[in-house]
Amino acid sequence: MLQPALRVSSISVTMEVEPRVERRRAAPGSSPLQETSWLTGLEQRMLPHFNQLVIWALLGTAAVLAIWPFELRSGERAGFVSLLSWLPDAVIRSQLIWLVFRLLLIAGVTLWYFQRWLPWSCWVVVLAFTGLWSLHVETTYNTAHIFNMANMLLVMQAIWITADAPLIRQRLQRGTFWQEPLVPRWVSLVSIAYIGIFHTAAGLSKLSFSGPSWADGTSLQLWTYLWGRPWSPTTQLILSSRTLTQCLQALTLSIETAGVLAIFPRLRPWIGWGLVAFYSGVLATFDYGFQFNALFTALYFLPCENLITRSALRRSRQLPGATIETGL
Repeated sequence: MLQPALRVSSISVTMEVEPRVERRRAAPGSSPLQETSWLTGLEQRMLPHFNQLVIWALLGTAAVLAIWPFELRSGERAGFVSLLSWLPDAVIRSQLIWLVFRLLLIAGVTLWYFQRWLPWSCWVVVLAFTGLWSLHVETTYNTAHIFNMANMLLVMQAIWITADAPLIRQRLQRGTFWQEPLVPRWVSLVSIAYIGIFHTAAGLSKLSFSGPSWADGTSLQLWTYLWGRPWSPTTQLILSSRTLTQCLQALTLSIETAGVLAIFPRLRPWIGWGLVAFYSGVLATFDYGFQFNALFTALYFLPCENLITRSALRRSRQLPGATIETGL
């Protein structure tokens, strides 16, 4: 007896019969079948294990932000620097407003973690996260982009959960949340594209303001001398050799600028390892708080998703004898 084709992959778990496709002569330069296949691929669903790990990491990041000890600086505000720039100083510096955003963020994180009030709890987290970080940006002289990546990834997760909230609630009620493919492929692909663009924009901004001379070695040695951890071996290494420092800066500039190329699966691990090495060096040398960027870059650019999904499939043994295909 003929059986439907059974396939399990790191992207999705499908059980389908190949449809008959009527062959038609396509116009030069167009391929409707390929376009339909590509769009259908974005909607293919995968097991939720990896994406749930990402959500937990994002909620952990939000919890850290909720208790972060911000220091309000004095001075005149100027320009549009956040979504709250339109608010007056009395509101921006109100301790009550800060407390409200902190409490909202903690409440949203708790509800989302226990998968309650979806998708509203997701948007409470997004709004409180964005609001609290905006308050900080409005009351400081300078800031690092340490929470921006997590903020945008939260938005993407909230959009998906809003779109699939009925299905998610149904799976939770049936107790099959972990057993069946749930998360569309586009959630990971959009996140990968965003993280790539995030790093490419950083590289291009360096080139735009400083040109290739940004990697002259001198600037990094000055930063390290002024703000580096004196006890760190990487601090001593950077200060000891300008040639080495030039190489490090050139590599950083190249890898950051190439970040958007991570949309290509074959290039993604190489760019991922390069960026993780960059973040490791920064964290070992400076107190810049880039650990959250490093975490999410590693999760999406290194083969974490394939490994976690493979492990989940082996544990569940839902489809015995199935074959596993790798690669996003």
